[in-house]
Amino acid sequence: MKFGKTLDTLMVPEWRYQYMNYNDLKILILNAVDKAPRNSLANNAYYRDFEILFFATCKEELTKVNDFFVHKQAEAHRKLATLNYQLTLTARHRTLQEPRTSTTSRASISSRSHQDIRKMPPLNKLRLAMSEFYLSLIMLQNYQTLNLTAFRKICKKYDKNLKSEVGSAWFERFITRASFAMTTQLDRMIVTTEDLYTEYLANGDRSKAMAKLRVPPLGTPTPPIHVFCAGLFLGLFLVAAVICVISYICLDLSSEFRYVFVSLFRGPISGVTFGFCLAINIKVFEKKGIDHVLIFEAERRNAIGAMRALEIVSFFGYLCTMSVLLYLLHKEFFISDPHYIPLVQLAIVIILFLNPIPIFFYSARIWLLTIVGRILLAPFFFVNFVDFWVADQWTSLVVGIVDHYYLVRFYVRYFLDSPDAFDFGPDYAVPVIRCLPAWFRFCQSLRRFRDSGSKSTDYLINALKYFLFVTEVVFSTIQMDTNATYINLFENPWTWAYITICITSSIYSLLWDLLMDFGLLRVWKGENLFLRENLVYPKWFYFFVIVENSLLRFVWVLEFVLVYQEVIAPHNGKTIISFSEIFRRFMWNFMRLENEHLYNCGQFRATRDIFIARLDPQEERFLESMMDETENFGKENLNKKYF
Repeated sequence: MKFGKTLDTLMVPEWRYQYMNYNDLKILILNAVDKAPRNSLANNAYYRDFEILFFATCKEELTKVNDFFVHKQAEAHRKLATLNYQLTLTARHRTLQEPRTSTTSRASISSRSHQDIRKMPPLNKLRLAMSEFYLSLIMLQNYQTLNLTAFRKICKKYDKNLKSEVGSAWFERFITRASFAMTTQLDRMIVTTEDLYTEYLANGDRSKAMAKLRVPPLGTPTPPIHVFCAGLFLGLFLVAAVICVISYICLDLSSEFRYVFVSLFRGPISGVTFGFCLAINIKVFEKKGIDHVLIFEAERRNAIGAMRALEIVSFFGYLCTMSVLLYLLHKEFFISDPHYIPLVQLAIVIILFLNPIPIFFYSARIWLLTIVGRILLAPFFFVNFVDFWVADQWTSLVVGIVDHYYLVRFYVRYFLDSPDAFDFGPDYAVPVIRCLPAWFRFCQSLRRFRDSGSKSTDYLINALKYFLFVTEVVFSTIQMDTNATYINLFENPWTWAYITICITSSIYSLLWDLLMDFGLLRVWKGENLFLRENLVYPKWFYFFVIVENSLLRFVWVLEFVLVYQEVIAPHNGKTIISFSEIFRRFMWNFMRLENEHLYNCGQFRATRDIFIARLDPQEERFLESMMDETENFGKENLNKKYF
């Protein structure tokens, strides 16, 4: 792989514009050689002018890289001193709690450090803060190494193409003496961080500390076993899916059988479809340099990439298609009662997901369960990006969630031999379930308003969007319950109330999507008309998303007309709504995470912000004195050998 591509692959996405612009300088050299005049006299003057231009450009790049590195290194130095101070408080607190400490000594310590102990963060939070800080140091070290290599290679390329030695001389004169090329202080901070973690958080066990701190090399490919399993399950799924479609079309199935089949399997099929959409989302994020791991506040060391996501979804997809095949061809497989097949499938999924044994992506499952818990208790927890992102996904899976409720209700009635077991019509629990995802987002928006220092009204405006959806469900329920008392659907006043609230909600949600979630319609002239200044995807994609999102926000109109004209059955109308909304959310994810990524790029934020206790002015002054001590501590340990 050429170095230009290697640089693009290994650079920290949020710092992309702070790296040395290797590719542009390379093109500059190649163009200069191609356009060089043949006349020897003019040739010498041409190359002298180009030399001035080239190294002036290199100096600009050096200034950009140097300034950014010095800023991040100073920021890291202060963060290290803060963590050192917090770890010292932790050690003091442990000393206070030791039973061998005398009563007098303990009282003395308590009186001196009462305020310190009150500010001491939990041990788990300190471990997480140290882990993220160590990751930020490794990223900065990677930034240092890549830029140093880029300058060395571009100078060599200059000398090779122009048959000169000026590039090497310039490199020795400017680059080797630049601040970003000095590795001593950064190496010192890395060693100090390792020693602090070992001493305070790993009980002196360095191997345990390094197991927690160690960062996998950037650009590490997915292990072959996961690639093999992803390909295997995907191939099996595709073959089984084709057979399922052919069987459903060609088999002579009664309308009642098809109705029950759709009612039992629409929920699982929509879940698998949504899972494949997420896997494609992750693949595009990785290809475009959108750091979804940081945006989701996930542990980078255990993050699931696109290939592993495809492996998981393909496995569940294959499980779903096999269930469908067994249900459709139950007579050929001598299955007397096929209605147990969806139950077995659902049981396998639940067991795998809730399995407490640390297998089958255990850390990812715990991470997701934690988020689900935070969503269910939305008003009582601070809301992170991933919390409201997952809750937003739920709002697009309402039909699938209701289908799973129908599935559970069916088996309860079926086992009780209830005569209405095969009735998949809505009851009064359905509108409540439909409202729950919007209710969670409503609560999250109010909580974000409460927690925001500026008390931004944007959160209240966003909450209104979900309140409109709840109102839409209420009006829809009343309208369906009162239809029987009217000869014509449009004689029912609740029909007009329902249409009005749907139009209002759709327009409101569409404007919020375009203006706030996507960050579009910010530029009204120039190249990026109707878009924004910074773009990650091709321009056509943004216009496609604008049109697609606008149409699918009003897909309920199509369902309403087709069902009213009796072109399709109501349950088929819900199928259209379900898969249209999944596709709309699939495209929404591209735009929403791109918008968040651009915000992180603007803040140069490449690791999670783990906030620990705020320091008072006296502690700030003490911290400044500790920063020098931290530097000396690292200097003593820099050449320390561990075996």
